Amino acid sequence: MLGVMKIIRNSARMVGMLALTAGTAVFLLTACSNETEQSVDQPSAASTEQEVQQAQRSADRTTADQSSDVDQPAQAEQQEGESAEPTVATQAQQTQQPQQEAQEQGVQQEATTAQEQQQEQEEQEFSLPIGAVTYLPLDATETEEGIPIIRDGERPKYFGLDWGTVWGIRLIDLEELSQGAGRDAIPAINGPRYWTLEEAVEVYTDNVPLVQVNLNGDVRGFPLEILTWHEIVNDTIGGVPVTVTFCPLCNTAIAFESQIGEDILIFGVSGLLRNSDLVMYDRKTESLWQQSSGRAIVGTMVGARLKYVPASVVTVGQLRAAYPDALVMSRDTGWFRAYGQNPYQGYDNPERGGPYGFFFDRDSIDERLPPAERVVSIEGPSGAAIAYAWSRLEQEMVLHDSFDGIDLVVFWTPGALSILDSGILRDGREVGTTAVFESTLDGQALTFSVNPSDEAGQTFVDAQTGTVWDIFGRGVEGELAGSQLTRVIHSDHFWFAWQAFHPDTKVVALPPAGNDADEG
Repeated sequence: MLGVMKIIRNSARMVGMLALTAGTAVFLLTACSNETEQSVDQPSAASTEQEVQQAQRSADRTTADQSSDVDQPAQAEQQEGESAEPTVATQAQQTQQPQQEAQEQGVQQEATTAQEQQQEQEEQEFSLPIGAVTYLPLDATETEEGIPIIRDGERPKYFGLDWGTVWGIRLIDLEELSQGAGRDAIPAINGPRYWTLEEAVEVYTDNVPLVQVNLNGDVRGFPLEILTWHEIVNDTIGGVPVTVTFCPLCNTAIAFESQIGEDILIFGVSGLLRNSDLVMYDRKTESLWQQSSGRAIVGTMVGARLKYVPASVVTVGQLRAAYPDALVMSRDTGWFRAYGQNPYQGYDNPERGGPYGFFFDRDSIDERLPPAERVVSIEGPSGAAIAYAWSRLEQEMVLHDSFDGIDLVVFWTPGALSILDSGILRDGREVGTTAVFESTLDGQALTFSVNPSDEAGQTFVDAQTGTVWDIFGRGVEGELAGSQLTRVIHSDHFWFAWQAFHPDTKVVALPPAGNDADEG
């Protein structure tokens, strides 16, 4: 009997030690006042009927097997006790679960908020990588041209994640950049091979367009059929490090001196576009440069601007007539490309051509001219901009103007084929070539017109001396033969591209019916 009572007492004590929380916790207290006098029928007042019955069943099993080890009844009672508590324990768990979930949600929300705050702080803070050197002082707030400089920790989300570009110094919002291809997917050419003109004419007809560069008497030609596939050529011309560029999406052929201070920069195609225009990068600092302006727009070189090199698009025939010793870039580039074919077929169609919608917002195009009309574009010394419509130049061939303190003349000659019309270059339509010069030579103002003796329309004559001039601005016959007109830096943009970078540009176009001029 004593063993039974010990078991009852131990069972009651174990039950009393269980503490059930969450508002409905019940503390089961035992009160065994006298070990020798307490019986099975006298449980603690705090014990529930269910617990007493459980203890009784445990005692009966113990009596039937008194010879067993004393630990076995205790283990059996403990197992039975655990199975006797489902109702109270379930209620406690149901109460605890919502509280636990609420706590977990609160911790998760706090972690998310902290992460967002950290990310926002990182985006707002600018830090310069160790060893990086900036073109402008770190405390500079704007470029020499007065363009504000942005400094923060923002980075692009979809490109350039593994680049060494310092994105936190820039002149533009990163959202202005769009990715047209991977970096170097369009491979630049470094130190190209050249043909003599005698070799070149075995491949090219006289109406094939190329970019002509003349530095210190070193004359080179870069066929657009090759530049369309590579966009950038790095070379040295006349002892000057030069980068020759062509953006087929904007029709811009521009050459720059590639030396900044003591550094000679080698440029590559970033694969990024801004306003559909080529964005270059230099391989030393991985800064981004806008082809249209030559400005560094993102990276440590922000504030720098490449110096323009006089360059213009002419034909193989024009180059051969003026500079028979010139060199022409060879098709032997080291890359396998379909030279002579146009990957942008129909892009410059006057009626439906123009920018691809995913690289340019067509709804934003200024309607003063059709999007794909070519314009002779000039940025004056003060930053003022002007565009001479190709449609007017084709009709007049010579156009005099005074712009931003410069008296100038614009020439247009027929013959050159469009590189962006037909799928095969030789089948492209004729678009012609242009050149811009100061119309004053050695203090004498000159007035030009088309040379009436030249049925091909390739030369011009001035009224003051009767000198004949070619598309390169050279006096070739007459009183001023051997003279050279001063070039005015220009490019031949598509209208949509020029107005995107110069929304306030002046336009010189064909006059509407009944008017003498259409300028604005």
